Amino acid sequence: MTPQYPHIRRTPAFIAAYKELRAYLKDSSPLAFSALPAAMKTILDVIDRHPRSWPLKRKSLGAKELEFHLAIVGIAYRRLHVRYFVDSDNISYLAAVWVDGQDEPRYIVPPNSH
Repeated sequence: MTPQYPHIRRTPAFIAAYKELRAYLKDSSPLAFSALPAAMKTILDVIDRHPRSWPLKRKSLGAKELEFHLAIVGIAYRRLHVRYFVDSDNISYLAAVWVDGQDEPRYIVPPNSH
């Protein structure tokens, strides 16, 4: 992602969802919009240091069931959700981001995941 987070990679799906999230919050909740950078920093700090610390979830994609982690933190009366995968080298792939009240982004498997 950046030198600050050497163990985190952003997928194209995450980048698109984050842009959509920012636009959504800017219009619907200026308070949550202003709290977004601090909330993301909290999540990224934890993921980079302890990638498997957030709860493990499972989701079916056709006939295949995949495991991912789901980070959730409070953000101005809402909850910020970040879905990510961790590979065997402890590299985390951010796959999706959304807040309560916003539709969850479409599920896309990042490269080199499970």
